Amino acid sequence: IQSIDQIGKSTRKLHQRIEASTGHPAIISIDQEGGVVTRLPKEASNIPGAMLIGATKNKEYAKEAGRITGKELRALGINMNLAPVLDVNSNPDNPVIGVRSYSSNPCMVKDFGISMMKGLMESGVMATVKHFPGHGDTKVDSHLELPVVEKSLEELMECELIPFQSAILQGAPCLMTSHILFPKLEKEKKPATMSKAILTNLLRDKLGFKGLIVTDCLEMSAIKSYYGTAYGAVEAVKAGAQILCISHTAQLVIETIEEIEAAV
Repeated sequence: IQSIDQIGKSTRKLHQRIEASTGHPAIISIDQEGGVVTRLPKEASNIPGAMLIGATKNKEYAKEAGRITGKELRALGINMNLAPVLDVNSNPDNPVIGVRSYSSNPCMVKDFGISMMKGLMESGVMATVKHFPGHGDTKVDSHLELPVVEKSLEELMECELIPFQSAILQGAPCLMTSHILFPKLEKEKKPATMSKAILTNLLRDKLGFKGLIVTDCLEMSAIKSYYGTAYGAVEAVKAGAQILCISHTAQLVIETIEEIEAAV
């Protein structure tokens, strides 16, 4: 991403080419949380980060942030945002969530996160709540390592899952998975992204989520270094994921397609 003008030209070409090739409208997404995770250039209308908005104690600001972001993205031809973050900042040593979370209070995360989700959707952009079932209580960054959260389902239901449960009831259209091991939810050594116990049994069957399941980037070390991107992608599909995120390397996309075809 270089400029507003360049984004608009790129998305117009993508929309035209994808619709001509498939007969279906394109889904073009971006990681535009606000604050430290801001992808749009400085000339765009960029919002503050979640923790700063949370500090206002006014959830209407979160909704307005969603509206502003949604209008900006729609104008640029982007119709899906990989936000808001519904992770509860329950571990102060967390190296990757921190200020990306609205609060260490799950009810506050729920209220502010759902407000931003609704603001985005009112502007015609599909919101994506993340990172299920919660990335707030990790000590390591899944971009670099494979985190482990030892909480039971009961413990998760009392904290991390509160915002996700509410978002599902409020009609969240899309949800992003986390590359985290939850040994008390999944007996095999598979992170949430690759776990049928988590994505199908818990998310679909128990919590009743009917929207799209998208993976976090499968080039993050938690998947690429421990399992391999293509293998991880196949396992994610088998677990219940519908959109696979491979953010950097074209060759890995090709390998993944081949592995999925072979598995089918």
